[in-house]
Amino acid sequence: MSLHPIRALDYVIDEYRDYLRTEFRARDPKLRAALERELDAPGFLAQEPFFQAHRPFKSGKRWRDLPIDAQLARVMENRSKSETAYLHQSEAIEELLSPQAKPVVVTTGTGSGKTEAFLLPVIQNAFDDAMRFKRSGLTAILVYPMNALANDQKQRIEEYLAEAGFAGAVRVEQYDRGTPQAKREEMRANPPHILLTNYIVDFQIDSGKIFKLNWGNQLVEQRKFSF
Repeated sequence: MSLHPIRALDYVIDEYRDYLRTEFRARDPKLRAALERELDAPGFLAQEPFFQAHRPFKSGKRWRDLPIDAQLARVMENRSKSETAYLHQSEAIEELLSPQAKPVVVTTGTGSGKTEAFLLPVIQNAFDDAMRFKRSGLTAILVYPMNALANDQKQRIEEYLAEAGFAGAVRVEQYDRGTPQAKREEMRANPPHILLTNYIVDFQIDSGKIFKLNWGNQLVEQRKFSF
C-alpha cells in the first residue's frame, strides 16, 4: 500500500493538534482562543511537504560485461534487479581493475551504488590474488570513520563473498581498538585479504615500514610493516 504524503501530513497535524488542545486546555477564554488561533495557523505545527524529483541515473555496461567474475556479476544482477550497472559504477570498476589503474573519486546521488563502485574491484582483486597465490595476503585496507560503518561494510562484503561462492577463498577481518591482542597477533601472522579498520588512521606507511604518529604528527613508534 502506497503512502499518500499530503494525507499523511494532514493526519499527523490533526492528531498533534488534538493532543495539544487536550493536554493544554486553558480555562481563560482569551488564552484558549489565542491557542486555537495559533494551532490553526498555517505552518505553525509543521512545514509544508517538500518534494524533490531526480532524473534516473545513467545506465552503463551489463554486469556480465565488466571485468568481474561471472558469479559476482550474477550476484549484482540479483541484488540490483538489473542486468546493467550505472554508468559511474561501470567506469569506476573498469578503471580500478585496469592494468594502469588510477585513483578514482565518485560523486553521485544517494542510493546510486557508490559502495559497489569500489567494493567490487576490492573483492575481485582479493579473489584473483587468492586464486593466484593460494594463500592469505593483504590486498586492501578499508578505512572507515566509525566502527558501526565498518561493521555494516564487513557484513556486506561477507554476503557478497558467500553469494558468489568466494567465502572459503577470501578472508575478511576487522581491526579496531576492541580487537583482542590474540586476534591482532593472529592477523599479523596470517593477514586477511581484506582488512577493515578505523585504527590505521594513526599510522603512516612508507617503504615497508610503519610509523605510528600521535594527533600532532609526532613520531611515537617505528617498526617494520608486518603485513
